[in-house]
Amino acid sequence: MTELEPGKPYPADQSLLGDTRASSLIPVQALHSSGEALFALSLVGSLFFNVSVDAARPRILLYLALTMAPFAVLAPLIGPIIDRLRSGHRGVLFLSLGGRAIVALLLASQLKTLLLYPEAFVMVVAAKVFAVGRNALIPSLVEDRDHLVVVNSRLARVGATAGAVAAVIGVAILQVADASWVLRAGALFYAVGAISVLRIPRHRVDTNASPIVESTEMHGPGIRSATVGMSGLRLATGFVLFHVGFALKTSGQPSWVVVGVLGGASLGAFGGTFVAPWLHQRWDEQRVLTFSLLLPAMVAVVTALRFHGSTAFALAVALGLAGSVGRRAFDGVVQTEAPHTKRGRSYARLETRLEVAWVVGSLVAVLGRFPNWLGLAILSACLGALGISRIVASIEAARVGADVGAASLPFRLLETAEAVAARGDRQQAVLVALAAAEAAAIVGKVPSERLGELQRRGREAAIGNEPSVEDDVLRLAHDLVAESSD
Repeated sequence: MTELEPGKPYPADQSLLGDTRASSLIPVQALHSSGEALFALSLVGSLFFNVSVDAARPRILLYLALTMAPFAVLAPLIGPIIDRLRSGHRGVLFLSLGGRAIVALLLASQLKTLLLYPEAFVMVVAAKVFAVGRNALIPSLVEDRDHLVVVNSRLARVGATAGAVAAVIGVAILQVADASWVLRAGALFYAVGAISVLRIPRHRVDTNASPIVESTEMHGPGIRSATVGMSGLRLATGFVLFHVGFALKTSGQPSWVVVGVLGGASLGAFGGTFVAPWLHQRWDEQRVLTFSLLLPAMVAVVTALRFHGSTAFALAVALGLAGSVGRRAFDGVVQTEAPHTKRGRSYARLETRLEVAWVVGSLVAVLGRFPNWLGLAILSACLGALGISRIVASIEAARVGADVGAASLPFRLLETAEAVAARGDRQQAVLVALAAAEAAAIVGKVPSERLGELQRRGREAAIGNEPSVEDDVLRLAHDLVAESSD
């Protein structure tokens, strides 16, 4: 993973403002986030504030059940479609924003009917399509991958600011009208956002990535670990949203207190866009994710011991900040460690896992009906255990790395070559095997004539595509690596 040295200033500090390719995403992100904030506020107003707690639970359960359905089609269907569209990810953003504008107008007149749920289903699908398309597009607009964390952070900062402003507008609308007019305002933002997409430069979608390379990258230990950590954060976010919301409503708190707690989460998310680049200068992405798990775990302990509006607000701020920082680190891991993937399909899979985690956390809060202190104590224990397990794994990995050192690299490459060959991509396996032999020559004693013979056979395998020659290369590489360790 490419990292900047601690204390080294980011060359990307001007990348989003000075690079017109990346800066073209700013208005699109701002308008989308504004529409999202108004859409969420309209649902909260119709599903939560205007009914009792007992009446709200079944409506929220039905909504959560419907929000899970999009993810059954997001990864296997929508992701590949995104990668195949001739207009690329730019066209995906246009269609998702334009579609949401239309559906939001329809939904505005159906908030109190059962049509709310299928139309909300379409809105959620379109939102996920936008997120997948945007995340897949960003690396195409940023030349230096060292800039990704900063670019992701600045886009998130723009989104958080726009969402907060839109939320204030939505609350003002609720004071003089109902949730349907909040949705109509959101539709306007979506429509203008769709028009803004046309300013994004065209780009070519890469469809030539090897399936074997893609699979190897997406199943690497770094991405697996980051996905588990980010899933934990998403689960915690869904749980806190409904657990704290019900707790405040049950205790008789006015609606503005609940809105204030939601605003605290947005405030924390905005702060996280500044904290993420600062932390990334000092830690790698995996350490940043560990920090993101431990911070809300500690604040949840305090909130559990003394639950009221102010501590709930502090927890929302901490979780919003942690989620924002963790998401920037997670995106950085994926965009750096899996550069050859078909991004639409890969991000669709990852978004599916993260959003299912959010829904699971929400369902636990709605169905569990835990006492205030118990639910937050369980949350703190789970996040703390996940964070500590990551620390232990990091220490163990560092200890093993210190013991083994560079001598383990040829063996890891050779294992990768064998795994790639077993999956059927034998020419790719030959290339990795050659890299393993060359690494062995660097860290051990390998006769130059043996290495030269292996490289010659490797060229023959690349030209002739003969299974027998490929087998010889793999065998010779195995022998050389074994001899270098003697």
